[in-house]
Amino acid sequence: MWVVLFYCCAGVIVYSYLGYPVLLYIFSFWRKRKHGFNQGDEPAVSMIIAAYNEEKVIASKLQNTLALDYPSSKLQIIVAAYGSTDATATLAASFDHVLVLHEKERKGKAAAINEAIKHAIHPIVVLTDANTALSTQTLKQLIAPFADEQTGAVAGEKKVISTEGAAVSGEGLYWQYESWLKKQETKFYTVVGAAGELFALRKELFVPVPEQTITDDFFISINVNLKHKKVQYAPHAVSTETASASLADEWKRKVRIAAGGIQSLSFLSKALNLFLYPLLAFQFFSHRVLRWVFCAPALLLLFLSNLLLVIYSAGEVLVWLMVMQILFYLFALIGWQLARNHRSFFLFNIPFYIVFMHAAMLAGIARYANGQQSVLWEKAER
Repeated sequence: MWVVLFYCCAGVIVYSYLGYPVLLYIFSFWRKRKHGFNQGDEPAVSMIIAAYNEEKVIASKLQNTLALDYPSSKLQIIVAAYGSTDATATLAASFDHVLVLHEKERKGKAAAINEAIKHAIHPIVVLTDANTALSTQTLKQLIAPFADEQTGAVAGEKKVISTEGAAVSGEGLYWQYESWLKKQETKFYTVVGAAGELFALRKELFVPVPEQTITDDFFISINVNLKHKKVQYAPHAVSTETASASLADEWKRKVRIAAGGIQSLSFLSKALNLFLYPLLAFQFFSHRVLRWVFCAPALLLLFLSNLLLVIYSAGEVLVWLMVMQILFYLFALIGWQLARNHRSFFLFNIPFYIVFMHAAMLAGIARYANGQQSVLWEKAER
């Protein structure tokens, strides 16, 4: 039994993080990306900036947005500052050509997006966060894939900068891996979920997000797929943000995302229907279900089963695998101590980030199961 459990756990982890990307690369090797719009033919865009208590960054965000290389006559800017109790709405209203939406009641980001999209007047809607900076060409790069009529949404590139004192410096390297994976998914069929830092969709495909939804970006993007449209990845549409300033902030953020992932499986189980969505179901299961539900428990069970097999059978290969696991967790422990002191070293960053991420997944599963995760988000200090 322990042998079977060991190999099943190892198989889940290896397939999820290595096997699935390799399969995508093989299946999509010959596919080529399509070109974008000609100069001047870009569609009109409504950009929605989610901004809850963002007085520290909202001015720089709007200056950054107004500096984008995109025709001003084709760009509507909306700041959704619902529930903000600071000067976010006042500061945003001081900018010309910016529509500010603000009410005292705070219902969460999903409700804010639902309301803001009602005020969007253009066919393409771009969702972005207040704490992200965009390069000048980002909007054009983000919109380019819509030249393909089968494209229903486009995910931008997220870059995490590890500044001095940042909590988890391995996050930037993880996002490099995720970016490569999104390229393969785009070539194969569709990106499975998009980060809310920078995301665009055709307004006609938007499905109102239930107010209790934790991960609104994932809900919106998968519903685009459920209408038989693709979510493409634009690697040159870059949004930049800094890593969380503390481990506590990063932990809260990751646990919330994990809880939202588990919730999404109940909302979006239709995406696993092989008969209706064969390609999407394969990707959804391989990229999301395995990671959110199975990989974190598999890491624990892999260690436990390996330990028991070494105790009772002592095979040489199993002993070496046990030693490798012990070293991995030892390196993660050192990485944790370095992170607590706002220090980092490559050799320890990656093991720590992997363990940190999967521990947050386990905590997210438990929190969602206990009904303890609120839809109201607490942004991490960065």
